[in-house]
Amino acid sequence: MGIDVIERISQKYGSDSDFVLVGGGNTSYKDEKYLYIKGSGTELATITANDFVKMSRKSLDNIWDKAYSAETNKRESEVLADIMASKCPGEESKRPSVETLLHNLFPQSYILHVHPAMINGITCSKNGEETIKKMFPDAIWVEETEPGYILASKCRNLISEYERKTEKKANLLFLQNHGAFFASNSEEEMNTLVSSVMKIIKKKAKKAPNFSKAKANIQKASVITDAIKCVLGEVFVNFTYNKEVARLCKSKEAFEILMRPMTPDHIVYGGAEPAFAEAINCQHCAKKVIDSFKEKNGYTPKVIFVKDYGMFTIGQNEKDALNVTNVWLDAIKISVYAQSFGGVHHMSPEMVDYIANWEAENYRSSIALGK
Repeated sequence: MGIDVIERISQKYGSDSDFVLVGGGNTSYKDEKYLYIKGSGTELATITANDFVKMSRKSLDNIWDKAYSAETNKRESEVLADIMASKCPGEESKRPSVETLLHNLFPQSYILHVHPAMINGITCSKNGEETIKKMFPDAIWVEETEPGYILASKCRNLISEYERKTEKKANLLFLQNHGAFFASNSEEEMNTLVSSVMKIIKKKAKKAPNFSKAKANIQKASVITDAIKCVLGEVFVNFTYNKEVARLCKSKEAFEILMRPMTPDHIVYGGAEPAFAEAINCQHCAKKVIDSFKEKNGYTPKVIFVKDYGMFTIGQNEKDALNVTNVWLDAIKISVYAQSFGGVHHMSPEMVDYIANWEAENYRSSIALGK
C-alpha cells in the first residue's frame, strides 16, 4: 500500500543526518483522489501512517482557480485557510506541511523534499544554477522565491513549461538556497534517483568539511559556558570544537562567511544571525556580548562563536541546544561544499526578513523545539 511505502521512504531519509536537519524536510504520497502529506512538526525519522494528513486533491487543485489578495500576509492567510479546508474529515487536528501545494503539483506517487548539505553546497553557491544545469540537465532550477503560495505558483509554471518542452514528467527540482524535491512512482525508483544525485555531486565536490577533533581548551570553555548561563539563567549551553570550527573562530574575517544565513532552516532553527565574541572571560563580558547582540537584532543569540575557543549553542533544554548545534554545523558544511561551486551565495536580506517573520515557519520551529 502507498502509505506504507512513503512511511519507509520518510524514515529512511529522515533518520539520516546527511539528508534531514532537525525537524525539516517533508514527504507525501498521492493517489488519484487524495494527497497524504507529512504533518507540520512531525519528524520524518519517526513518522507513521497516522502522522500524514489526508487531503482532497480536487480541493487543492481548486485553489489555483481562486483570486487572492495582493497584500502578502493577507494572501498567505487566505491560501492557508483554503489548504486547511482541503483536509479530509477526521484530519481536523492535524496541520499539513507548508509545502502542500507544491507536493500536489507532481504527478508521481511519492515525493521527498530534503535539504542535504551536499546539495545545498550547490543551491547556496554563486554558480548554483549553472552547475545544476550541467550536472542534471533534466532537472528544474527555481530561483530564490518567498515560500508558500508564490513559490508553489512559480514551480507550477516551471513544471508545466518543462512538461510542454520535453514531453516528460519532471522528477527532480532544485530550489535556490533551500534544497531539492525528488519524485518517483516506487520506493526503488526513489532510492535510485536519490543515490544517483548524491553520487554525482560527491564526485564533483572538491572539498568536504573536516569535523575531526581539534584540541580544545576545556577549562576556558567551561568558564565561557558558566558566564553565558549566569547571564541567561536556566538555559542549556552546548560546546563544540572541531577543525572547521577552529578555522572559522580564528578571526572575525574568517567567520564572516557565517554572518548571513544560507537556507530558511538556518533562520527557523538557528536564528538569522550568529554572535561572534573576541573574548568572554567573565559574566560581565558575556553580558556585554549578549546585550549588544540583542540591541542590534531584537532577540537573544542562539549561538555564540568565541574567538579561538569554539562554538557555544544555547537552548531551553539539551535537545534544543543540540538542534541549534546541528543547524550551525550544517551551515558550516554548506559553506565548505559551496567553495567547489564558486563560493557561498547567501539568502537576500529581503528573504531573510520574510522567513524570520513568516507565521507558518514560526509554527514549525516552535513544534520542532518543543515549545
